[in-house]
Amino acid sequence: MIDAAVLGAGAWGTAVALRLAKKGRNVLLWAYEPDLVAIIRETRENSFYLPGVVLPETIDVTNDLQRAGVSSDIVIMATPSFALRATVTQIAATLKNRRILILTKGLETDSLLRMSQVAEELIGPAAAIAVLSGPSFAREVAASVFTSVVVASKTMDLARFFQELTHGESFRVYTNDDMTGIEIGGALKNVMAVGAGIIQGLQLGSNTLAAYITRALAEIKRLGKALGARETTFMGLSGIGDLILTCTGPLSRNRLFGIELSKGRKAADIVTSQRTVVEGYYTIDAAYRLSRSLEIEMPITEEIYKITYEGKDLRASIEDITRRDYKEEDA
Repeated sequence: MIDAAVLGAGAWGTAVALRLAKKGRNVLLWAYEPDLVAIIRETRENSFYLPGVVLPETIDVTNDLQRAGVSSDIVIMATPSFALRATVTQIAATLKNRRILILTKGLETDSLLRMSQVAEELIGPAAAIAVLSGPSFAREVAASVFTSVVVASKTMDLARFFQELTHGESFRVYTNDDMTGIEIGGALKNVMAVGAGIIQGLQLGSNTLAAYITRALAEIKRLGKALGARETTFMGLSGIGDLILTCTGPLSRNRLFGIELSKGRKAADIVTSQRTVVEGYYTIDAAYRLSRSLEIEMPITEEIYKITYEGKDLRASIEDITRRDYKEEDA
């Protein structure tokens, strides 16, 4: 019997599948790539996204999305943000009767919707959806390094259900009912990590990085409040916690993307040259357009957008940020 289906065999989906397996659950892991399914079955290792980690036999793997969708009443979505809609669309009817936990962090590029909103639009307003976010590198979770995250849902009973499902000695899970705040914090930290990588790549100093992270948090809070999120949410795990980790941690793909930009590489070339997904690359576009549509001042996001999508000179962007008119600090 399958206790949970994890849809998406990237590093994060695989790590969470392993977390559940360590708790004695039987997991079905769906991978988009047929060759990855064959590799995992033969070697018990996800050599594409989480090499060196042995997966127990209690994790089965499949390329059959329909099979995965009906295998359990617990479905965990771990696809890239750009693939969530296409994946859910194929099994939307099945998911009406499932409890769904979304691990994906991002905003949909075309609609500017949060991931839970995309799923709800396809499945229906009665869908049982929760989201998980917080400072959590997949490789460290797979290695049972102590990690704290938060699960949010409109229904606290559902949040507590997924809390109990995933919580463990090395994986502490909190609950929250501010889905908007949790998702905005998880999505926007990827954008801000790109700028942090640029700062570190250009060796602009620790003072600069600390100032940057502080002002990046102010921008995230500004957007979140405009969308109805609670300001206090951004002082928690999916706000400042995830922001610090993603802006400073050596395993951050978004930070490394920024470092590569600091070397003069084009954004599109960086993205196409690697297998792993840089979520920040896609969220930059959505976040910038969302801020414009809401008429919210987000200068960091705007400059990162211009660097990434318009090829603006890095030094010119930094000068435009640092030479802005002085103002009172907004909390």
